[in-house]
Amino acid sequence: MMNNIFKIFLVFLWVFLASCAINPVTGRQELMLVSEPQEVEIGKQAAPSANWEFGGTYNDPALTSYLEDIVRRIWQNSQRPNLPFKFHIQNTSIPNAFALPGYVAITRGLLSDMENEAQFAYVMGHEIGHVMARHTAQRVSRMNLQQLGLAFGGAALGGTRSSDALLNIGAMVSSLYLLKFDRGQELEADKLGVRYAALIGYDPHEALRAHEILEQSADKYLNRLGKSKGEDNFLSDILSTHPRTSVRLAEIHGMIDQLPPYKISGDGKSGRRFQDELRNIRDINAVYFIYDEAENFYKKSNFKSAEDRVRKALTLNNRQAPFHNLLGLINIQQKNYSAAQDSFAQALSINAGYQPAVYGTGLIYMLRGDYNSAINKFKMSLSLYPEHPASNLAIGRSYFSINRYKEAIPHLDYFEGIAPNHPEIHGLLGICYENTGALETAVREYSYKRCYRRTFCKNNQCA
Repeated sequence: MMNNIFKIFLVFLWVFLASCAINPVTGRQELMLVSEPQEVEIGKQAAPSANWEFGGTYNDPALTSYLEDIVRRIWQNSQRPNLPFKFHIQNTSIPNAFALPGYVAITRGLLSDMENEAQFAYVMGHEIGHVMARHTAQRVSRMNLQQLGLAFGGAALGGTRSSDALLNIGAMVSSLYLLKFDRGQELEADKLGVRYAALIGYDPHEALRAHEILEQSADKYLNRLGKSKGEDNFLSDILSTHPRTSVRLAEIHGMIDQLPPYKISGDGKSGRRFQDELRNIRDINAVYFIYDEAENFYKKSNFKSAEDRVRKALTLNNRQAPFHNLLGLINIQQKNYSAAQDSFAQALSINAGYQPAVYGTGLIYMLRGDYNSAINKFKMSLSLYPEHPASNLAIGRSYFSINRYKEAIPHLDYFEGIAPNHPEIHGLLGICYENTGALETAVREYSYKRCYRRTFCKNNQCA
């Protein structure tokens, strides 16, 4: 045991001595366990799941090109212009923007509410600031230090998990985890967003209006769904680390006052062209309000109202893959599998890589007992959206149904990590482990009880 403790101590010592780096924004030394190439790789691996967690890419090449030119100018004036990047419009009404190393995005919902290029430039500058200040790398570094701490604790207790924790350092985490920043990081990104906007000729005071629009956009979105910011919902989680609007506006005023001299190009806003370029997405966004209502009814199991609303959306615009996909899911609930398959096929004819419809098609095969075809579709779904919980559960169940227990285990185990209280998952895993000869692990799954540290619980080291 003491030998283990000494080894972990040496690892801690090595980390602190060998892992300091200069932050490209602040110029200060900081503990950093992630190199720049690793940071880019993290962004590359997280991007597909982040994409689908925010609705997939909104397909408008002309609009994307126009906005990407603005993003590129910001990127070229940043501290790390050498990093690769690609700009995306995310096809969701949730008002948000985000960036990972190599990936910069704004949602259809937020973009449609913006008034001019200056506001857009500030919001994109803020998100790019997170990348340039290495905030994603900082989060991963902190996670790795936590793993080291768990390893040290395991060794001190004489456990056997310490070596596993060390081996898992640098393992990928949820893409949504990478998009959450603390208040200090948000303020640093605010400063950079104001600075970048001014550097490329925009009036930085539009940052103030951009924050007002974000607040208003969030309120309108939640009101349409009959929710409020005080509820435990996805948007509240996204905004949880953002300072209150009144505080933030006062702080941004101070940031603008402290900017070095800058030169505004034209009126500093470029609102007229922006409005013209966004006319089509605003029209489509209004139709998505109806779709959002349908989706909300679906989540509440009110399938009749959901079908009425999504069919209304389809009469206004039948070229949106999500509309057809939702109709397919409604048909599955009504056990009309042929109609569901037709709806998924229609969605895929509009967007051949539309992951939700690929997953939906897999569900049809699974429900009809064609497990091999289902597995192929779920594999395709996971190639598009690696972190998709439902695809992992469904492919695990499909393998289970044809007695391919060994292949089912990693998918079911992944789902268990996300939903440890799911009513079926431990039974499924228990049977899989039993049939692959891992009897002790099977017993633990059968006798599973909720524990704060699920991973250690499964290994008979529950505190």
